[in-house]
Amino acid sequence: MHHRPPLARAALIGATLIGAPAAAQGPDTTAVPAPPAARLAALAPFFGAYSHSDNYWIEAGPFRGTLEVGPAVKGWYVEWVINTHYGPIDRQLRMLTTWDETLGRYRVWRFETLPQSPPGTVEAEGRFEGDEFIMEWKEFRGPQGQRGTFRNRIRMEGPDELVIISEVDPEDGETFRLAEWRNRRIITAGGAARR
Repeated sequence: MHHRPPLARAALIGATLIGAPAAAQGPDTTAVPAPPAARLAALAPFFGAYSHSDNYWIEAGPFRGTLEVGPAVKGWYVEWVINTHYGPIDRQLRMLTTWDETLGRYRVWRFETLPQSPPGTVEAEGRFEGDEFIMEWKEFRGPQGQRGTFRNRIRMEGPDELVIISEVDPEDGETFRLAEWRNRRIITAGGAARR
């Protein structure tokens, strides 16, 4: 067994004891990250509760339901929740949007009541063109495996109507529209818009 001289042993014990309180202090609470509030504020015109009826997805419909848009996850994201129904179809679509400072762009994730999408196809890029917010899934796969870009164009038409135009831009063809989804702001019994 190897023995340390008493002075070396005392120095080792002292270094251990001195270092222990620093490790026990935990994370630096002066450098807590903040949500990208200024960038997400650009989405605030879309915030609110909406209803839709007589909307069609390609040839299916009429779909009826609700859309709610607002801050989520302690202000780090904006959540879009669509609940819609047509015959036996009872569908929910949730999208989370945030601003990524490192990438310098909006990121959007899509979760829905459908079989899982292939890896790499759940996340979209987001951007503004004027007052229109555009979400693009660039690794989109169609029902027969065709590749292309799936896009949502979101805009307000007046203060109480949110419009979502969904389209596909196939690799080997022309862009075509899947749907134009019109959502009317829900007005409470007192006449106020529900936000």
